[in-house]
Amino acid sequence: MINITPKFPKKVEFLFEFSFPLIDKLIPRKPFIGGRIGYDKQTLFVWLLIKKVLGWDYRTVADMAGMAHTTLIRANDKFSKHQVYSKFLIYLVKQAYKNDLILGQKVALDSSFVKTYSRKEEIGSGGWNGHKESFGFKLHALIDAQSGVLIALIVGNGLTHDSQVAIPLLKRARPWLKRCGYVLADKGYDDTKIVEYIAQSLHAKASIPIKQTNQQQRRKKLNNPELAIKGGYQNWKMKVEGRCIKKSIYNKRSEVERFFSTLKRAFKLGTEKTRGIKAFIENTYLACICFMLRRLWIAGIT
Repeated sequence: MINITPKFPKKVEFLFEFSFPLIDKLIPRKPFIGGRIGYDKQTLFVWLLIKKVLGWDYRTVADMAGMAHTTLIRANDKFSKHQVYSKFLIYLVKQAYKNDLILGQKVALDSSFVKTYSRKEEIGSGGWNGHKESFGFKLHALIDAQSGVLIALIVGNGLTHDSQVAIPLLKRARPWLKRCGYVLADKGYDDTKIVEYIAQSLHAKASIPIKQTNQQQRRKKLNNPELAIKGGYQNWKMKVEGRCIKKSIYNKRSEVERFFSTLKRAFKLGTEKTRGIKAFIENTYLACICFMLRRLWIAGIT
């Protein structure tokens, strides 16, 4: 008979370098009153992280763990109900800040659209997104542009414009932006209120390109470049105050794109066979936790 010894893939081995005592604090064990003692919550948490990294279904991971798949499903529901995922992610952000992985000098914000699993409207998707030509959800994230580490995130429907979430996202990240010098974002965040908040509340510069006005675009179409330049300069002069226009600074915004790419490619965000915004939020937090744990592990922090 062939002797086969199973071994975990290398991409999940970093999870075994950590212990998770915070999980037991967030959901304390109830006093024993008889019956069979349940599985350890830290163990269940690790198996849910393994499921996220590998992209397997509950049954496959449960077979590997030697438990019923319903046990993992109930554990996921319980963690979600007690907001364990969001609280644990905040804890990881604090650890990253404490160990200087979050410098906060240059931060980048952006959003990423994720299609619904059914490709139809689901609870919380918000309706048809004509630009993306699909139903979906949006993940809005703020990251440290130098280290690529996550600082804050907001999950919403697929119709919310990026500019509507920018200030709430920056407010959520405020405790870690004490040394902030630049906030990097694309033209979708070209809004006077956002620039003012960055300048006045964070005492930082907004590295956000200025969109052309409709009048400029019409003048270009009329082949009148002189008027277009004149109108463009006046618009630029009014809106450039409080901004940084150096390309060398703005180019660091690409780090947030790498963050979204890692969530989707390495941690399978958007490929889960789940429906509705509640499940999408759970999947997003699990993916972000895996991302942060790997970054901490690479930095030698366990």
